Amino acid sequence: MSFQDDFWKRKIEKSMDHIQVPESIFAFAKELPYKMEEQSKQNPPRKSKWKKWLAIAAASITIGISAGAYLSPTFAAYIKSFFVRPDLDEGLQIAAKEGFSETTEASVTDNGITLKVKEVMADANRLILTYSLEKENGEFIDPTILFESQEWGPGRAIYFVKDLNTFYITDKDGDIVSTSTNYRTKKGRFVTQYINRVFPHYPYADLMFELNHSASDSKQLFANISINKIGSTKGKWNLKVPVNIEKSIKATKTLPINKEYVTSEGLAITLKNVVYSPTLTSLNFETRWTEKGKKLMEGHPEYFIQGIGYSYHGLLYDIVDSKGNIVATTLPKGRDNGTKGFVLSDHTQYSPRQIEKVDWRYSFIPLPKGEKLTFVFRGIERVEYPNKSITFNPIKLNEQPVTFDYKGNSFTIQNFRLETNKDGKRVGILEIEEKAHLAGGHFELSDEHGNIFTINTKDTSRVSIIGYDKQTMTYHVKRELEIEGIEKIPTQLTLTLKTATVFYKDGNWKVPIPSPSEK
Repeated sequence: MSFQDDFWKRKIEKSMDHIQVPESIFAFAKELPYKMEEQSKQNPPRKSKWKKWLAIAAASITIGISAGAYLSPTFAAYIKSFFVRPDLDEGLQIAAKEGFSETTEASVTDNGITLKVKEVMADANRLILTYSLEKENGEFIDPTILFESQEWGPGRAIYFVKDLNTFYITDKDGDIVSTSTNYRTKKGRFVTQYINRVFPHYPYADLMFELNHSASDSKQLFANISINKIGSTKGKWNLKVPVNIEKSIKATKTLPINKEYVTSEGLAITLKNVVYSPTLTSLNFETRWTEKGKKLMEGHPEYFIQGIGYSYHGLLYDIVDSKGNIVATTLPKGRDNGTKGFVLSDHTQYSPRQIEKVDWRYSFIPLPKGEKLTFVFRGIERVEYPNKSITFNPIKLNEQPVTFDYKGNSFTIQNFRLETNKDGKRVGILEIEEKAHLAGGHFELSDEHGNIFTINTKDTSRVSIIGYDKQTMTYHVKRELEIEGIEKIPTQLTLTLKTATVFYKDGNWKVPIPSPSEK
């Protein structure tokens, strides 16, 4: 999955409710009901002298499973639900254990391939479903064959729809309530899709969707799947799977807060409410730039996207318990440290052209309901467009590295060399050491003749994280930029910082968060 892999492996023992069960048992339990289903389609086996031994072995397995189920309600739930798997987040696991998921027999067959949806679960924040692809002879097909897969980091695969296949969620009126995301793949293809994440667990896979605010107005949603091609097989596999969310909506509590604060940059922030739903806890905000904020931005082209409008901004904050422990955060370190503070969903209704009012919803793995929690504001982050350049002689970098800064981001160009990449192409390698946001900067490289070179960012192994500074909220990162189109080392290069993320710290606002257990 992502950085959460090792974390969730460590959580297995805890999730087993006081009984240690090897992880391999989870895999066996997942397969058991469907192996039985597969075997029931086949002819009964012939009698053999091993029959008695097999019966004893089967009885032993049954006793082992029963004992596990008796000692561990979680283990029993695991056999019944895909969504208590340790590789999924704790919010999904808790909701599945509490009975918010439902099995389904939805399926469609064309050209010898059957698409089956096995299980669904949803609340007002998100919907997840498990599906499989199966041939006529019962053989499974890799479910991720429906997607284009790319590695966007160590152990982090991103899946993109292909072949004009579509997946989305609608309400009873047919309006789409799943949020969409626009991507540009590393192959240069532009993709708009409604799927938030894909979780493979062969022979099945889960699709997760984020839902917009209007989903909470429905008692029933529909998962819509339209597939035109599976591998090399063309056909029509269309499903509309009903998902009842009345139970989860009834279990959802929205508690008002309505506190406002204005930052030194002139951004007015209203913390509207907190929403406790079965799979997530969400904080809802409204932001708007005051007249002071608009005036401060005048004359600063770095705040604007050319031809579009104002740049993206986001809110940075912690949620702490009564002892000051951080239980959730939107700070950069919290997004990748595999803790409960990881922001699972950062959903916004955002338009760069419309800055008067922006609605935000930040969703976290469920927060502890019996704790006294406090919202602690840390500041804002903003993507800016500095267009700042530095010119250097690449031959002299070993002796004279060059450094330039931009609003707390520091970039040191250390070395330039030529080498052959993994594809056998001759490329230039520009080594840069950064103290910046994890996303780093987006650069443009040109020579003294104005030729602009392509910077290849596909090889994520060329990025290494050295450390993290809590005070500046920046990462110390070493990157090797692969430069295409350079056959010999030029005497002059110009590196231009096109985009950078800037943090504006502000720690003067704290708000108590009401608990659903408070009367």
